[in-house]
Amino acid sequence: MSNNNTEAIGDTRFYQDETHMDYNKLYSIDEALDAIIQKKYGKDVRYALRVGLERVYHDAQENSSDNNLEVARARGEFDNLAQHLSSINANANTANKLAQSLDATKLDKKGIEQITYEMLTQDVKEKLTGGSVAVVGQNAVSTSNIVNGSVTDQKLDERMGFGLMIAGQLLIDVTNSKVELSNGSWFQVGKRKARITQTLTAPLPSTNLSQYIIYNDQTSELYVKNLNDITNIGNRETILAIMYGGVLVHPQSSPFVKTAGLKVGERLDYINADWGTVIQGEITLDLATKTIRGRKKGDFIISYQNYFINGIDDFELTYTSYFGHLLLFDRETKKFQVTTMNSYNEYKSVQIPKTASLIKIAEIYNGEIRHISSNSNIFLDNQGMQRKQDITLDQLKVDLQTKRTVIVTLGDSTTDGYRTSSYSGNVLESLISKPKTYTEILNGIINSQKGYSFNHKFYNRGFSGKTISWLKDNLDAVLAPITEPIDYAFIAMGINDSIYDRSNIQAFKDNHINVVNRLITKGIKPILMSTQAEFENYKRFGSKINSIADNIKKDLANELGIPFIDYNAGTRNILNNSEYSIKSLIPDMCHFGDLGHQKGAEFLASELLPRTHKISTSQKIGYQSNKVISDLNYSDHLSDADKQVKWLPSKVDGFDLEGQLQEGNVKTLFEALIYVERPVSLSYFGDNVTVTVNDSPAQDNQTLDVGIYSIKVINKINQLSKFRGIKLIIQ
Repeated sequence: MSNNNTEAIGDTRFYQDETHMDYNKLYSIDEALDAIIQKKYGKDVRYALRVGLERVYHDAQENSSDNNLEVARARGEFDNLAQHLSSINANANTANKLAQSLDATKLDKKGIEQITYEMLTQDVKEKLTGGSVAVVGQNAVSTSNIVNGSVTDQKLDERMGFGLMIAGQLLIDVTNSKVELSNGSWFQVGKRKARITQTLTAPLPSTNLSQYIIYNDQTSELYVKNLNDITNIGNRETILAIMYGGVLVHPQSSPFVKTAGLKVGERLDYINADWGTVIQGEITLDLATKTIRGRKKGDFIISYQNYFINGIDDFELTYTSYFGHLLLFDRETKKFQVTTMNSYNEYKSVQIPKTASLIKIAEIYNGEIRHISSNSNIFLDNQGMQRKQDITLDQLKVDLQTKRTVIVTLGDSTTDGYRTSSYSGNVLESLISKPKTYTEILNGIINSQKGYSFNHKFYNRGFSGKTISWLKDNLDAVLAPITEPIDYAFIAMGINDSIYDRSNIQAFKDNHINVVNRLITKGIKPILMSTQAEFENYKRFGSKINSIADNIKKDLANELGIPFIDYNAGTRNILNNSEYSIKSLIPDMCHFGDLGHQKGAEFLASELLPRTHKISTSQKIGYQSNKVISDLNYSDHLSDADKQVKWLPSKVDGFDLEGQLQEGNVKTLFEALIYVERPVSLSYFGDNVTVTVNDSPAQDNQTLDVGIYSIKVINKINQLSKFRGIKLIIQ
């Protein structure tokens, strides 16, 4: 019973009326019959059954002349049959008048939005004809008669349009003249989706016409049509891609549409190219110089899809305009390239290598570099201001003691060695030996130190008459002849830059920043040097060079986190405090000669060699100094009797310790490296020893002028040699 009731409730013909009957009313037979079917509650249905029987009995009594129940039902709501027939005739007359009122000019004209017989509704037609008439035929329904949502998808079959690939791959292989739609691909056209259940291929003919790659969802075929066939594309065909003139013009960017062998470029196949990720190495964009540089960090590695490419060389690329650019990597040649974002018309006329092997690394546009790599691998040079580097002189000192180090000095004529003997100016194209300049003298001093057996190399790349602006423009050419990796660069520009007024200061600073940043991107650690001291003379203001240019560089070094060597202070001390002839030091009062370069190199050596004792006041140096070198053994593991450096009972000549050695071989009892900032008198204290200063025999109370000195003490064979130390007395 429950199931039947549920079934009836689901049928609109049954049990839909929840209202109660008037239990005091005698209903008509039709009303009673309807109530039996429609009433939801049992008491109403039972009353309808009762009142229906009562109505039959009542009508039979009241209408003895008409006992036919069929006639009674025909009366319906009317008191008699005549009234019901009159009502039907009245409705028919009304319908005839409505039809006659239609504009005769609107009928059967077959015009748009005009009323034809076919356009009449089913209800009107039935009232006019008295029967069922289907609403069918050409132009049977006008546009205004269609209600939104009344026509379902089942009635529509217009599928032609542009398909959007949403999965899988459509490969357009120009090299092999074919197109391929992979198994498992999905595309969407309008509201419909289609799935490819097997890989489909089709020939791609060569033509100058536009080509349309089409999938037919009725025949499940893939094929290519050209412009001549475009009008014949049917409603079951979907356009997946369009090519014209060797260029993929639709879609311009889709991860599911790939090309091979197209001679196309930016904005089309380049933008459509896969992104590559730099996972090791560093790429910087210098907006000020419009330069892109890449350098290894152990290796240069790019990740692409499911594999990676390594062993990539350092690179430096420049571009000329400020328009958008793309940084691309050719995975076949393992080279980077940069290209502009041209418009389509410009692009068509440009011959560009095939892009099947190209990977997009970055986009450069509107002062930004956009990429998918880590910001620690690709970053903007902040329009010329480099990140603070924290490069220190201590780091250089460590490198000089632990590995072969290559250094280049960048400067003007004071670096080039203009007044040195046998001078020959540097040229961009090749390297020239300059043994009398501070660069190569410094190289010799460093390599001669005990334990510095790494064959360090210093290159002189100073150019007479040049400025920092010139160095900025020619940096690559200046460094080009040096074929081995460079570790450090000393930058000593400023004498020729005329930094005498404020208008030149910003350019001077910006050019130094440019050079510093470019060196860093090449893997070279920059070190700023103040200018060499010189005299004030006509049109050359030595004081302003020092107080303006050198101070700018000093502050800039602190700002950028790189070292600063005050070469001006060192050379000024030589000129002011040494006993050397000024003419021999600086013959033209502007450029150092041979002696000046020698003394300049010695000052620089004192800045780079950590065991140097700087002598600016009177002092003594004995075994207590941890900068002293000795072959003597005085380990804590030895007994006092066996130690070769012994405690003295009381101070002798101001020293507590004495080295003692009786040996059949020559050994170093004592060696000290000193840099004398003021002339001093040298005294040494020992017995049966040989003392040398820079490998020449020393004299007690010998005067040492400003400069660097190696004081070495050796034993006399088979004699008890003793040595306590040296004293240096400022004169």
